[in-house]
Amino acid sequence: MSLERHAPRTERGALARACAALKVFPLPGVVLLPGAPAPFHVFEARYLALFEAALAGDRLVALPTVVDDAQVMAERPELHPVAGICVIVGDQENDDGTRDVLLHCAGRVRLLEELLQGTAWREFRAELVEDVFPPGGAAALQGDVEALGQLCYELIPLLPPESGVGRLTEAVAHMKDPAAIADLVAAAAVTEPAARYRVLAEPEVARRLKLVDQELAALLLLLSQGRTPRN
Repeated sequence: MSLERHAPRTERGALARACAALKVFPLPGVVLLPGAPAPFHVFEARYLALFEAALAGDRLVALPTVVDDAQVMAERPELHPVAGICVIVGDQENDDGTRDVLLHCAGRVRLLEELLQGTAWREFRAELVEDVFPPGGAAALQGDVEALGQLCYELIPLLPPESGVGRLTEAVAHMKDPAAIADLVAAAAVTEPAARYRVLAEPEVARRLKLVDQELAALLLLLSQGRTPRN
């Protein structure tokens, strides 16, 4: 069976309203970047309850990363403060009581304060993290975008066709928003969770582009030397 799918909802007002009491689905080693989809199999009782409530409401959850993987089963593990805010765009309830969901990351949030509301899951007061552009706006970052596109192009002969780097390079060439470009490339090409979190947590688009540029340059160096990058 395929997931029941819904169109992603990315209207900023809806995201901002959800930040008053934002449900969180914390995971170890998972960093979801804006624009990226990701499927999850939900089986733990508290998170089954969370998704049932979210599906009955605004269909929005935050996906923060657990700081210490060893604490993942704790009641309230420490969380990294910046998270992706996600729309549930697909869901399927399984015969065994588990649920499969498809999330689409619609933006960044900063978790400010945990709300103790007596629910099985955790909720936080949060705020949207807006992209910060340099003086001159997106046009001032054109050189950085072109450099990132060139790195993607240089990766094409070093990666198998199924990696999608060719489609990624084409997408970068046609996109206009430097912030979205940085997120798209990082989502596709940056695999190490700490590096992905640095990209997620960076509101300044110029710095974000440089972070992604550095990660792709390191990947290109490894592949050109015949070495396999470690996840």
